[in-house]
Amino acid sequence: MSALIIVRLYLPYWALHTVNQKLSDMGEYTGHIESVDIDIYRGAYQLQKLSFSKVKGDHQVPFLRIDNIDIALSWRALFKGEILADLSLDSPQVNFVDSNQAANAQSGKGGDWKGVVEGLIPITISKITLNDGRIAFRNFDSTPPVNIQLTELHAEVTNLTNIAGQDGKRVADLKLNAKLLNSASMNMGAQFDPFVSNDFRISLKTDSVSLPLLNDFVQAYANFDFRAGTGEVISELKASGGKLNGYVKPLFKDVDILDWEQDAVKDNDGLFQLSWEGLSGGLARLFTNNSSDKVATQINITGSLDNPEISAFDAVIEALKNAFIEAFDNKFEGLPVDE
Repeated sequence: MSALIIVRLYLPYWALHTVNQKLSDMGEYTGHIESVDIDIYRGAYQLQKLSFSKVKGDHQVPFLRIDNIDIALSWRALFKGEILADLSLDSPQVNFVDSNQAANAQSGKGGDWKGVVEGLIPITISKITLNDGRIAFRNFDSTPPVNIQLTELHAEVTNLTNIAGQDGKRVADLKLNAKLLNSASMNMGAQFDPFVSNDFRISLKTDSVSLPLLNDFVQAYANFDFRAGTGEVISELKASGGKLNGYVKPLFKDVDILDWEQDAVKDNDGLFQLSWEGLSGGLARLFTNNSSDKVATQINITGSLDNPEISAFDAVIEALKNAFIEAFDNKFEGLPVDE
């Protein structure tokens, strides 16, 4: 009995050392956890304060941080003779960073993420739950700095290990909802084969968001700003055998880009800046449907995952159709059925 107590007391320290050793060398990234707790009775263990950062560069935020990961045996699967785990992540945060210095950019590229998952979770995952997550796109070097975030993110991935059907595919499901810029709701659903990376189906929809909330982003990357207006996005995307098919349908309403007094007098914008903003505003008015005050287009996406093709010409045609023929709606168009 005393030996079991000693093992129970020592096991978390051994696990902490072992896990941190695995995380210390994972390519261009390195990871660390602060503590490990093991619940033998429940058949679970928890990893507290897990974080990943790039090895090189001046990093102001970690690439990934998770307050707590709970990895528990699925008793339902155990009764069926399978050893599966349910994974729950509390307050996961992902920070994508753009930078004019390659060492400071963070996209996850160059990290051995598959090896990390296999090292931390040596048994098969059946379900993943994300609670109160956050995804951010940042640029600390731009003028102004950019910080676009999805917050209050909740997601569930199920059927990760279900038996392949007659067509040989395994269909897992993702359901996700979040807040864009702490304002608009975003919902996403996906079906995919967890063992194949080039077959999936995704649908995404956002509620209306105030366009001025995006001003830091558009000023940094497009050199203009919004004075008023709202925007929402509908999108569906399907990949089958690596072949892409889908669309993105942005819908804008009551867009106001140029404010002469604000730009010329208060902001002291130069002639080139004012000309660009005036052109952008003029195009917005040209493509606005008079009866609905909406600017909309549909951008079709084809090609392959390695080489996606997006038709700018088709997007302009669809925008003109919205302006002069019919107003776009915010409904899914539907994708072609697999042959």
